[in-house]
Amino acid sequence: MNLIVYLRDKEFYLYHSEEKKIQSVFETEQDVLDFFTENKVTSLSLIFSRPLVFVRTLEFPFSGLKKISQVLPEESASLFPVPAEELELFWYPVSREKTKTTILILGVERKRIERWQKLKSSFKFSMRIGLEPFVLTNYVSKTISERNYLLVFIDENYIAKYRVENSVIVESSSSFLEPGMLDEYLEETRSEKSNLPVILLGEPVSGKRGADFRVISQKKSDSCVSMLFALFESFPNLPLNPAFKIFNVRYSEIAVSPVLIFAVCVYLGIAGIMFRPYFVARHYQEKVNSINRQMEELFRASFPDVSRVVNPVIQARENLKNSQGIQQIVPKISVISIMSTISKIVPENIPFKISQMSLRGRDLFLNCLTDTLENVEIISQCFRETELFSGVKVGGIMPESGQITFNLLIKIENVQN
Repeated sequence: MNLIVYLRDKEFYLYHSEEKKIQSVFETEQDVLDFFTENKVTSLSLIFSRPLVFVRTLEFPFSGLKKISQVLPEESASLFPVPAEELELFWYPVSREKTKTTILILGVERKRIERWQKLKSSFKFSMRIGLEPFVLTNYVSKTISERNYLLVFIDENYIAKYRVENSVIVESSSSFLEPGMLDEYLEETRSEKSNLPVILLGEPVSGKRGADFRVISQKKSDSCVSMLFALFESFPNLPLNPAFKIFNVRYSEIAVSPVLIFAVCVYLGIAGIMFRPYFVARHYQEKVNSINRQMEELFRASFPDVSRVVNPVIQARENLKNSQGIQQIVPKISVISIMSTISKIVPENIPFKISQMSLRGRDLFLNCLTDTLENVEIISQCFRETELFSGVKVGGIMPESGQITFNLLIKIENVQN
């Protein structure tokens, strides 16, 4: 590996050739262009850290991996805050039984990869893509014999945690700690109810910090900008991919001639004009049918004792008269009430902004922005203490330009119209 680029909150890089060895950080796009112009890069290893990797768990009621690969493009479409087509997706099974299979799916934004692919075309070098979780577990596997453990990677204020079972990563998380918070983080890890041994990987940890943990220390030189590069200095040929097989999520693509597309558009335009009256009539008929179905479904939900539905409106009036006006209303989630609740529960003195909101059934996804990690905890606690929300989960925490972006995954409870 001639050049290793480690993408995290910064773009760390390690370059070595026969003449020199450099470790530094790419600050700007111009820095990247200047570096490739001045240095002969023959191979690039692009490693994405946990904060830049979307991780989701899916469960299927069957065990066939081929069948999973066929349905996964559709099943993964709603899992991520960005369209799945904009991600490079990888997956592998973490648990497999006769009637059930659990998989872990990992996604990296394709635009982050395409940027380096353009450089590859210009400067003619080979390129490989790796993920931090696999690099770290490959390193640990060279020093221990255990197949089940909890791995905590410490790189200054960056912490990544991975749960490994049968040498396969089944859970992961990461965060950036404020100064002095490492001891508190390790104490929380120590108090977790887990039978797995905890392995600390990083700079030497001694005294109370290292108690009850197995420490794999790696000294970092003064010029070393990331602990990950110290691992590569110990094992220059450290693999980027795991020992087990991982699969890509593939979307079917069909190449079509522009001339054919134009001809089809002209044909469809002419056909649309000719058959417009028919389609308009059919469109409105489908609307009427849809409204009738909705009315019937609402009637059956409101009056389950009625076995035969002839005219929902008239029958509903009669049943309401007979039941002295008692009626059942199908609960529906009100986005306005959710937004109103959020504006009330977050204190005004805490900077808080929602850049993206997605509601699917009772699942609410929020992409949020604040200024400190402490406020992330305060905001998430505000959501947990509200009756409207349950199952509040915090993820994707990332500092950017002096601010903190993070995601909230929430279940909606007890919503009224």
